[in-house]
Amino acid sequence: MLELYILICITIVLAGLLYCYSEESFADATDVADPSFYLQSCPSSYNSFHDSDGSTLCCNGPIVANSCNGDKQCTLTGAGTALIPNCTKFLQEEYKKKGEQCPPSMSSYYENNVSKKKGCTSGALNKTMDGPATTKQPTCVIYNSLDDNTNKLDSCANYKEMDEFPCFGENCTKTLTQNKADTPVLITVTFADKNGIMHSAHTRASMKRFLDATQPNWKDKGMDLSKNVSIAEVAKAYYVDRTMQQADVQL
Repeated sequence: MLELYILICITIVLAGLLYCYSEESFADATDVADPSFYLQSCPSSYNSFHDSDGSTLCCNGPIVANSCNGDKQCTLTGAGTALIPNCTKFLQEEYKKKGEQCPPSMSSYYENNVSKKKGCTSGALNKTMDGPATTKQPTCVIYNSLDDNTNKLDSCANYKEMDEFPCFGENCTKTLTQNKADTPVLITVTFADKNGIMHSAHTRASMKRFLDATQPNWKDKGMDLSKNVSIAEVAKAYYVDRTMQQADVQL
């Protein structure tokens, strides 16, 4: 009887160990790089060097005596480890963080080491994760300077601001427009009021940037962005919500 009891206990312990091992193995299996991607070179701004076994490693700092003098590194070959993850998986995690700069309509972030461009696209990335999967996908650019992010029609910053501005009225559309080259881009909202009459206006933030850059003394001319109907927020209040009367606005 004692032998049977001991045998049952051993069976239970072994079953428990097998279950834990299976769960751990499954967790490890899901924590690997997406096999649909492969990297031909190190991520943007990373330097490459070779490990003692010939593996190509990437470092976010200078290489000193064939060692990474940075706080992050990854490997282009193999599954990687907790300290040195596979670069594909590492880059996927980095892209998730940097993707916060992308507009909702183009939420897939990427970097291209050859063109030195950073941008966003709608849909999947190509296998090397440095651009859109197809040439038909819409894209935008993340520029290095504030002026370019403000003044370029293909700027992700402008697209993001446009996407996040709420539409109003009926048949509402939003577009990026530029009255003059190398000036701040305007976010234009076109909509119909309750009578079906179409109107166009610019968001207050984009109009302020434009006026500040092109007419620095615009306030002295009497224009009030809280009352002018060329401003989207005012146009909504006047034409759609009817919370502002004609006496309250600048037509």
